[in-house]
Amino acid sequence: MDTEGVVRTDGTAMRQEMPPRTPAPDAPDLFAAVPEPEPTGHPDVDAALERLRELPELQTGAHPELYDGIHQRLQDALAQIDRQDAAS
Repeated sequence: MDTEGVVRTDGTAMRQEMPPRTPAPDAPDLFAAVPEPEPTGHPDVDAALERLRELPELQTGAHPELYDGIHQRLQDALAQIDRQDAAS
């Protein structure tokens, strides 16, 4: 079971057991319509964008960590491009 934080009125936190979340049987697969990302020509950018494919397998609570990692990789790739441009 998942746990979700609950804050009491006195400000203290407790953990509450929550049943697992499953989509309704007739719910559309929102990720089925996501097209393959087109290659950008920058391997580091392509690798970062490819990580978005991990989203369907992750619990929603893990999404921010994935997004943060992708964001960091994209920032690093842009910084590297800037350094290369400055050197030429």
